Amino acid sequence: MEPEKTGSETEPSLLFIHGAGCNASVWEAQSEYFAGKHPIYLLELPGHGGSSPEGEALISSYSAWVRLAASSLFAGKPFVLAGHSMGGAVVLETAVDPPETLTGIVLVGTGARLAVTRIIFQMLQEDPEAFFHTIGQFAFSPSTPIEKRELFVRTVRQCPRAVIFNDFKACDGFDIRNRLDRIRVPALILCGADDQLTPTKFSAYLQANIASSRLITIPEAGHLVMIEKPAAVNQAIETFLAE
Repeated sequence: MEPEKTGSETEPSLLFIHGAGCNASVWEAQSEYFAGKHPIYLLELPGHGGSSPEGEALISSYSAWVRLAASSLFAGKPFVLAGHSMGGAVVLETAVDPPETLTGIVLVGTGARLAVTRIIFQMLQEDPEAFFHTIGQFAFSPSTPIEKRELFVRTVRQCPRAVIFNDFKACDGFDIRNRLDRIRVPALILCGADDQLTPTKFSAYLQANIASSRLITIPEAGHLVMIEKPAAVNQAIETFLAE
């Protein structure tokens, strides 16, 4: 996870965490934009991308991996955690008892509770093609080009089905609503106006219950807002870091 450095980066570092069934490639637009501005790290959770073959079934277990990575990468150095969907849940779990140098969090298309409909588990077990079709249809705004949808579905197809299943199991068991008041680091909350998987009310709830937080809703974007509207997401993160 060593970032490419140019010698011109300023603190803090950025550590991006992907969502269920994904890998670090979902943050490609952010990695390219912030290269040379901040040290960038793209974490692939266990079972995803080039990481170890087995995933986890608890958000707290993924959070433990994040803490381990952070202790190695950022000893004595400030950093910001950014997470999408399940990755956002991992960020929330980490932020309630934050590492010493965590200075802020970015929550993208996520929620304090991530209940998963039973049909998702059924499709993963009985009809995976139906699952991939559903994700391609409902994870995006109707205005998002088909090329971006297809690229994302190809990314999810690379993840072992058992890992995807356990990711959704981890999401389904996640509920941090009674601990949000323990989050004291500044938080930027981003969501797509057309998000059907984690609707805007999820983000509004986070903003209402995290003390130092700001909510930005991005039009013509769905659940994959950082892929659909990268310029808007990058600008929001850059402003957050400057403040």
